[in-house]
Amino acid sequence: MWHHLSSDWLNWADQLAPAAQKINRHLIDALDLPTLARAADERGLTVLDLASGVGEPAFGIAQMLADAGDNGDGDPALHCQVIASDIVPSMCAGLAERAGAEGIGNLSVVAADMEKLPFGTGTMDAISCRFGVMFCHDPDAALGEASRVLRSGGRAAFMLWAPLVDNPLFAAMDGVLGNMLGTGFADAGLDLFGFADPTSATARMARAGFGDVTLTTHNPAGRIPERAAFWKPQMEMLFGPQLRKASDAERGAIDAAMFEALRPYVTDGHFQVPICFHVLAGVKG
Repeated sequence: MWHHLSSDWLNWADQLAPAAQKINRHLIDALDLPTLARAADERGLTVLDLASGVGEPAFGIAQMLADAGDNGDGDPALHCQVIASDIVPSMCAGLAERAGAEGIGNLSVVAADMEKLPFGTGTMDAISCRFGVMFCHDPDAALGEASRVLRSGGRAAFMLWAPLVDNPLFAAMDGVLGNMLGTGFADAGLDLFGFADPTSATARMARAGFGDVTLTTHNPAGRIPERAAFWKPQMEMLFGPQLRKASDAERGAIDAAMFEALRPYVTDGHFQVPICFHVLAGVKG
């Protein structure tokens, strides 16, 4: 299904990047990259980002490593390398084009299935994955592959959606599209909340071979003007094919219904809709 959504992701990539970077810090902090970089020393640090989509958090990590490594006497790309990966070739092509336009020199792009990674055992220092592993056919196989390709002492961090009840945007989307187009998350084959339960999520991480497993939960809320249809990016990135089949009248009705569903979160002329996600992290023993 993701092959049919790459154009929707690319359409929103630049507009969504600043908001993505604000929450990515929680994922990046969990990797503790400065400590890993010191351990890597002359060998240099290699970070693999899984399900990179059209760039985040791979771009942010690459820029942070470049800034940290640029001490004026060498190319930081030689010392700190990020590999962005995605299972969809068109996503990878768009990602590579955006990286080139941004001038990100310490980032490479590889088309890869995270359930069967094309990398050798023990070749990565860190692995990041932002809202991706829950969509795998076999998420536990993907966790196992992440453990396999990490070096001993390497770290992995996964950003995961907390329960639907704690994410009113998705609850509204599921209800509105289910009523109006006959397709919610389950109908579209989207399991956003497969790692929502903290106990289950940490147990799955441990079974994959990770130690020192931690899970932290975050509840940021933005401040968005009341008349901004802020749900459109996520909706199109998850339900693009269905929305393209809808008439203008249907799309207008969807926007009106989303506004009504989220009206309780309007304060002083602005939406303040919380999101809730986990960061699940662990160390390769």
